[in-house]
Amino acid sequence: MLRVVTLITILLIFINPVSRDLFYPNSPVVYAQTINTRFSTYFYTWQRYDSIGGNSKTTHLRGYQNMLFDVSLKKWSFNTNLQIEEDVFNRNARGFGYRFYNLYIKGTNLFNILDIKFGRQFVFAGAGKGSLDGGYFKLKLGKNKEYQITGYGGALTPLDYSFKSYPALNQNYMIGGQFRYYGIKDLMISASYYNKHRKPQPYYTIRADSLFNAKTIYIDIDSPADQVAGIDFDYALFKKYNFFGKAYYDLNLKKFLRGELYTRINPFKDLNISLGYNYHEPQLSYNTIFWVFDYIKFQEIEFGLDYLFKNRFNFYGRVSDIIYTDVSGWRFQFGVSSSFFGINYTKNTNYNGESDAVNGYFSYELLSDGKLSASLMLNYSNYKLSDYDDNKINSFSGLVGISYRPVKYLTLDLQGQFITNRIYKTDTRLLFGINYWMRHFLGDPTGHKTTNL
Repeated sequence: MLRVVTLITILLIFINPVSRDLFYPNSPVVYAQTINTRFSTYFYTWQRYDSIGGNSKTTHLRGYQNMLFDVSLKKWSFNTNLQIEEDVFNRNARGFGYRFYNLYIKGTNLFNILDIKFGRQFVFAGAGKGSLDGGYFKLKLGKNKEYQITGYGGALTPLDYSFKSYPALNQNYMIGGQFRYYGIKDLMISASYYNKHRKPQPYYTIRADSLFNAKTIYIDIDSPADQVAGIDFDYALFKKYNFFGKAYYDLNLKKFLRGELYTRINPFKDLNISLGYNYHEPQLSYNTIFWVFDYIKFQEIEFGLDYLFKNRFNFYGRVSDIIYTDVSGWRFQFGVSSSFFGINYTKNTNYNGESDAVNGYFSYELLSDGKLSASLMLNYSNYKLSDYDDNKINSFSGLVGISYRPVKYLTLDLQGQFITNRIYKTDTRLLFGINYWMRHFLGDPTGHKTTNL
C-alpha cells in the first residue's frame, strides 16, 4: 500500500497547480499545453474456504488502481496508462503487481507529414497488432495525404506488462508495416505485413529416462515464429451500402489464414441489414509442437437485422451457420437494447453445443443530472458439456450496483456480485470504486485554468 500511496502522491503533484509551482516557481508561460488525467481505485472483497468441506475460511481484500496521465505541448505529448494491484490483507497469488499498458512519447503531424511514437504502445496496423516496447512512425504523403505508410518495431511486451523477463531481442520482437490508400472517395484499402517471435521462458521439469527413472531436465525451446501478410478494405457507397473485408496469409505455413467479408445495407432510415462471411484457421506459430497436430478450421455465414425504433430502442437479430469440415452448427441471437435497459437471448445448436443464455441489464437515474443511479445485470445459462450428458447444467449470475456522482469529475461506485452453478452453490463479492478525471490547461497568463470533464 505504501508504494501505491507514493505513486498517487507523485501523480497529484503534477495535477495540482499549487504543488507544481513549488517545484517550478519560475516556469515560463507556454500555450497549447494540457494535462489530462484519470485516476480510478477499486477494492474487491470476498471470502474463501481453505479446504473442500471444511469450516475454516479467510476474508480477502484486493485493491486495483488505474492511472491515465497525458501531458501535451503543441505537437508533442507524453502518455501513460498504469494499473497497480495489491492484496490489502490475506495475500492471494503474487500479492503486489503493476502493469504498464502505455508509456510513450508521441509527436503528431511533424513537418506536416509525420507521426512518431517511442515507448510502450499497442500497435494496430492491419494484420499486425500487439503490444511492444519500441518505435512507430506514420508518413502521410500526397496532396491530400491519401498515401499513408506505417512502420513499427521493437521488443514484445512481457505478458504481465511489467519491465522484466525480456529474452534476447533476436528471440523476442515484432516488426511490420502497413500501406494505406485513401485516394478514392469513401474507399480505404491497405496492405500489411508483420514478423513476430516470442521465446517462452525456459524451465526445469521431471521426465523419465530410457529406463523410466525420473530425472530433472532443463527445457529451453526456440522462439515460435509468426509471419503474416494481408489486405484490408472498407468502402461506403451512397451512404446506404458499406463493404468491409480482409484476407490474411501465413507466410511460414504457406496457407490462407483468415478472411472476412461483410456487407451492411441501409434501405430505410432506421433499418440496417447485414450479411457476412468469415473463414478462420487457428493461428499456430511455425516452430512449435502444436502445428504438427490436426485441427479444425471453420467458416461462418451470418445474416442480421437492426431496427431503431423512435431513435431510442434498437431491435436486432442474428442467425449464423458455422461450418466445420464435415459438420455444422447454428447460432441464434435476438434482443433489444437502449441507453437504460436491454435483454438478449442466445442459442447454440448441433456441433456448437446445446446451450441457451439470457442476458439483461437495467439502469435508472435516482437523481437528476445523473448524480445518483442504480444498475442491475442478470445472466441465466442452460447448457450441456457433452452429447453423453442426459441433463443440462444451470448457471445464474448477476450484479447490483449504485453510482454516486457528487460533482461531474468524481464518481463513487458500489457493486454486489453473485453467481450460483454446479461448482459454486453460492459465491458473492463486493466491489467499491472511486473515479476521478480532469483536464488541466497550462500556460494561462491570468492563472491556472482547470476543466474537470
